[in-house]
Amino acid sequence: MNSVVSLVTSLNNGLLTRLRDSAALLDAQNRAPVGSLDSVLTTVDVNKLFNALRGWPLDHRRRAVEVLLRERAPELSAQALAEVISALHTGPTPRYAQEAIVDLLTSRTGTAFQELKYRLNNTGDQHDLEHLVFTDLQEDLQERLLEHIAEEAAYEGSSDLRVLCDIDDTLKSAIHDRRYPRGVIYPGVITLLTQLDEGAAAEPGRPGDLTFVTARPGGPRGLVEQYTRGALGGLGLPPHAVLGGSFLNLHTKAVIAERKLQNMDRDRLLFPECRMVFVGDSGQADGAVGAEMHQRDPGHIVGTLLHNVTDLDEAGRERWAQQGGHVFDTYAGAAAHAARLGLLRPDQARLVADDVRVGLNLLHLSREQRDRVEQDYAADLALVEALEREAAQPRPAGVTAPG
Repeated sequence: MNSVVSLVTSLNNGLLTRLRDSAALLDAQNRAPVGSLDSVLTTVDVNKLFNALRGWPLDHRRRAVEVLLRERAPELSAQALAEVISALHTGPTPRYAQEAIVDLLTSRTGTAFQELKYRLNNTGDQHDLEHLVFTDLQEDLQERLLEHIAEEAAYEGSSDLRVLCDIDDTLKSAIHDRRYPRGVIYPGVITLLTQLDEGAAAEPGRPGDLTFVTARPGGPRGLVEQYTRGALGGLGLPPHAVLGGSFLNLHTKAVIAERKLQNMDRDRLLFPECRMVFVGDSGQADGAVGAEMHQRDPGHIVGTLLHNVTDLDEAGRERWAQQGGHVFDTYAGAAAHAARLGLLRPDQARLVADDVRVGLNLLHLSREQRDRVEQDYAADLALVEALEREAAQPRPAGVTAPG
């Protein structure tokens, strides 16, 4: 155990550069007592470990993958395996590594597979499950893994809600919304996303079902996705992933919508066992994206919560409602729609509404802006209060509350 720790620590500090060092590390990994390797991998920088490994001779690199993802994999935790897999597909991923990753993932079923899959999707950078499957794996291995994911979708322990969320004019005021200063994080949005991630059941669901969908370009090595994660990092959000776009997706609303649809379709392939809700806005094709997804698979796509940033009238709201788009003005209204859809309980909707009130009190708004958002909030709060009154009413025998 001590030999493994000292060697890996030395590697982490950039001290292992010679051929005999890689051979010694492989030997130490082989001799490490059962149960010790996991604690080592979860306490060191695994990315640095594999960056150094890329400079090793090919047979040593192959051997390291064989030890970690085949021979010693049964004793490693889901977190350690997720970190190893993430590190392996940081940069070019050779065929032997792809095969080892897919062999490992397809060997797991039920709870063990679901846990590893979700940890892979929340690695903290762009090298998540979507990147692995749709960027790094060769076509035959991609198809094999997607088939396994589809087979595992029948596992009865996995029924969480996938929450896909836009950023501009949905998470923060950015383009079309004149009710708030530019760059403001909308009051109540963090609480809404957190409550949706936990779900409407009495016991909170598994975290990690929140994904931000954007048409912003990913850039070289996912730099824009990394920047986006960094910008979101201090907001108190639950664990989340980011699906970006490409530099070709910035010209028209039509191509922006197409990229978002591609991202949502990919998410559906990766998480077919879950239902999905899309949180977007009325300013940049999100309504059309949500309507198209809802039409493609209404059993999977619950609907769209559509933030009104373009002064939709009642006729416009009704048109979106007929296509699965539930228009809201403040996040209290979004919470009320989510509760009507069975995605939140009334008490969770109240948490969101109260947080909107707190957030509005802290904002510096013009008189015109203040009058408008207060009017919007009063109407949305009334929807939440109506839910609370309904929930307090005695129910006939055999009738249960939605969700």
